[in-house]
Amino acid sequence: MMDSKPSSPLVHQWVVIIIISMLIFGTAAVAARADTSDTWSLRDTVREIEPAVVWIIAKIDTNEWSQGTGFIIHEDGYIITNAHVVEDASDILVGWPNRFDRDEQLATVIATDPDLDLALLSIPGSHFPVIPFDPLASPMCGDAVVTLGFPAGDDLGLGNLSVTRGIISSIRVESERTNRTIQTDAAVTLGCSGGPLFDLDTGTVVGIVQGKGMFLLEGFNFAVPIDYIFEFSQTPPELGTEAAIASLGGFHDENFSAPWDRSLESYNQGLIARGQASWGEALSHFLMATTLDDEDPLAAYNAAESYAALQHPSLALHWLERAFELGYSDFEGALESPGFSGFKDDERFVELVESF
Repeated sequence: MMDSKPSSPLVHQWVVIIIISMLIFGTAAVAARADTSDTWSLRDTVREIEPAVVWIIAKIDTNEWSQGTGFIIHEDGYIITNAHVVEDASDILVGWPNRFDRDEQLATVIATDPDLDLALLSIPGSHFPVIPFDPLASPMCGDAVVTLGFPAGDDLGLGNLSVTRGIISSIRVESERTNRTIQTDAAVTLGCSGGPLFDLDTGTVVGIVQGKGMFLLEGFNFAVPIDYIFEFSQTPPELGTEAAIASLGGFHDENFSAPWDRSLESYNQGLIARGQASWGEALSHFLMATTLDDEDPLAAYNAAESYAALQHPSLALHWLERAFELGYSDFEGALESPGFSGFKDDERFVELVESF
């Protein structure tokens, strides 16, 4: 029996090097996966909220214009922005990011409050994508946030939406007053006033971007807390957004969406037929709704689902793409809808959903 030879120091060194390398590359791989996951999470959040963010051009005088941002808080076309964006405006034009196929709209001012720096606008239509918010959410220092807006400047172009990321740096309270202001280090530029400050930790909009402060120093940007909408409307937050809009608009109740009655009637009849799985009848109603309002993303989406249920994949894809172009953003819902149940393995369908 032969004695085994002792390992050489060189072999020990190589073993140590290999172990260290595995630890380093393993940690890097985990970090890379974490970064990728974080990136995709943020991308999905932006995809969901960007269809409801609009640019605003307010004509003040013949050669004087104001540019800002706003976001839709109710599907019947009600937009919140800063009062200073639309102050003294004779005409207000609203539009969407370039990648959405929507026409520009003339907006009407419903109400303004210069002290709170808030304004409520209205544009005609129904089923607009919205950014929901929870007035009872409690943003805190250190929360991760993103802002969405349209920086001013001819070179940048109106439809180029910008997304910036930061944290909530402070919740400031003015001395001798109870007014609060959210401070963030997320970059804000001219033209972004009125855009949403979205809290990634609470999963809701927590503020309306007000602009840069502290003598334009970087890292000192401010937002009006979202719950000030209810101070603006003088309604309790518990009653919700519709009560606030009804109060600001002087409506007697919360049924204030009337101008597109025929389209909505057809759409609602389509929902009834869809619930009964009468897909042919549903399709007829949804197509009528799209004829009466050709920029209704929900009507387009339901037409797509009806075509899919009726085994017309090409037409289903056409209408689904149209819905996405108009800002439909419930991508998980599209994958789970009953009408698409026999269509989920179609590569064209999956690629289209993922492409938006």
